[in-house]
Amino acid sequence: MSQKKKNDKKGKKTPLRFVIINLAAMIAVVIAAVFITFRWIDSYTEHGVAIMVPDITGMQEEEAVSVLSQHHLVGVADEQTYVKGVPVGEIISQRPAGNAKVKRGRKIYLTVSSGNQPMIVVPDIADNSSLRQAESRLRAAGFKLAPNDTIEGELDWVYGVRYKGRELQREELVPEGSELTLIIGGGNQETTDTLGTVSVEDGWF
Repeated sequence: MSQKKKNDKKGKKTPLRFVIINLAAMIAVVIAAVFITFRWIDSYTEHGVAIMVPDITGMQEEEAVSVLSQHHLVGVADEQTYVKGVPVGEIISQRPAGNAKVKRGRKIYLTVSSGNQPMIVVPDIADNSSLRQAESRLRAAGFKLAPNDTIEGELDWVYGVRYKGRELQREELVPEGSELTLIIGGGNQETTDTLGTVSVEDGWF
């Protein structure tokens, strides 16, 4: 091999220092790219930036949603329930609660007053229950009990149920938690026959 070719071959060799510099530059570029990416993600997701949730209970639904929107939050009415004395459309509760810290755009779930008292079926107790059984079933269903109305009949046997002075039909619907009156028998009683003499029920003897 001639001297000229040897010199050309030596000239084509890349110095080690140049390789190291290139590698260091590439690593620096990668690190910078990762750093910039994470900074962008933090900025995009507002990492570390918290919004305090306003307490909107007691507001009407439309007003509550508007207030949440002003705080860059989203109000979602996901449940309705009845609370005595609370007007229809009023916010009863919220999740997360007021003063909680959340991210921008978080959904705040609202429980709204339905305004309508739920109706439930009165248990079938007339002519098939004793007083104790009837009271137990009605209380378990959430009803209140007024003083009983007593009529002539088998002692402590339930003959009917009244609501606001009206005798209910079988399995009739009434507002939940209503006060009901049981119509019960007071036991065998002496009666006067058509001749004006006092008679006693056959079962007395």
